[in-house]
Amino acid sequence: MYYGLGLLAFAVAKADGTINSEERNKLHDIVKKEAKCNHEEIDISEIIFHVLDKHDSFSEEMLYELAMKEMRTNSSYLEDDMRSDFAGVLEKVARAFQPITPEENSIILKFREEIEQI
Repeated sequence: MYYGLGLLAFAVAKADGTINSEERNKLHDIVKKEAKCNHEEIDISEIIFHVLDKHDSFSEEMLYELAMKEMRTNSSYLEDDMRSDFAGVLEKVARAFQPITPEENSIILKFREEIEQI
């Protein structure tokens, strides 16, 4: 689930163009701080760095589809709080790279709709 969140956050950050090193660090910090993971064995920091390194050349559409595939595949781990928490993380990512673009907003709205169906 958290790998999917990392992909989604990266998709939102990329929606308004390329991500420079300062934005990468800010993205990492937001997701690490805001993703409330109650499982000590899950290293959010490692997941986010993996996403940033592995998927840098992917479009936001491709990132979104990969993320939702992860969410559907691992839906048995989806807790009710995650639905709203994950959407909140995406909104913070969008706000961090002002202004919030229509493309970023579209990804967040689409996620809110789709996560409710999982």
